[in-house]
Amino acid sequence: MTSSQRNTGATTPLWRTVRPTLVNTLKVNDEVAHEVAQRLLAAKSTPKDARVFAAYCQLERQSDHAFSCLTSGQSGPGIRVIFTSCRTPYDSDHEMVAAVRSGHLLEVTVSAIDRDRAHPLLGSEPGGAYDRFRAVRDIVGHVAPNLGFDRDGEFGAWAAQERLVSGLAIWALATELHAEHSVRWTTGEVSDHKAILLDHDLLNRARQPRWGNLRGLPR
Repeated sequence: MTSSQRNTGATTPLWRTVRPTLVNTLKVNDEVAHEVAQRLLAAKSTPKDARVFAAYCQLERQSDHAFSCLTSGQSGPGIRVIFTSCRTPYDSDHEMVAAVRSGHLLEVTVSAIDRDRAHPLLGSEPGGAYDRFRAVRDIVGHVAPNLGFDRDGEFGAWAAQERLVSGLAIWALATELHAEHSVRWTTGEVSDHKAILLDHDLLNRARQPRWGNLRGLPR
C-alpha cells in the first residue's frame, strides 16, 4: 500500500495491480497467425496425452487462483462475476470495459450455451473451469489494459494473461487465446476447442519481437 493510500484510506482493486505494460502497442504477426490457425485446424485433439493433460491442469489451477484473487476483494473492491445465459450481455467491447471499470461487475456468457462446443479438458458447466478462465481473460486481458476484441486487442490480451501463468500452463494458454483467435480472424469461423500444445518454435515466432521467447518449457 502506498503512503497516499494509507493517508486517505483508499485501496487499489487487485485487478488494477496486474495491469500489464506495453500490451496496448502489440501487433499480431499476420503471416505467423495464419500458420498458427492452420496448425490448430489440422490438429487432432489429444486430451489423454500426458503433457497436454498436465498443461491444462496447470492452466485450470492457476486461472482459478487468479479468479479468486480478482473477485475476492483482497485488495480493495473485487470484481463480481455473474455467469449468464444471455448471448450478448454487452453491445460492444467498449461497453464491457466501461461497465466493469465503473461498476466492478462483469457478466460472462456461459460456454454451456453452445452445447456442441464443450471443452475437452476445462469443465464447460455453467460457472465451471472454462467459464472462470474466460472471466479472467476478460478482466486481465481486456478490462485492465483497456483492450478491445479486434485481432491486435486479442493478441495483447494473450500477452497480458500470460503474465499470470507459468510452466506448462503458458503452452496451454497459447492454444486457448492465440491459436483459437487466429482461426477466428483468419477464417471468420469459430474454432472447435482442442486440447493440444502447438509447436514450441512456432509460438516463439508468433511472440517475437513482441515480448520474447517462451521460457522454461520442456521440448
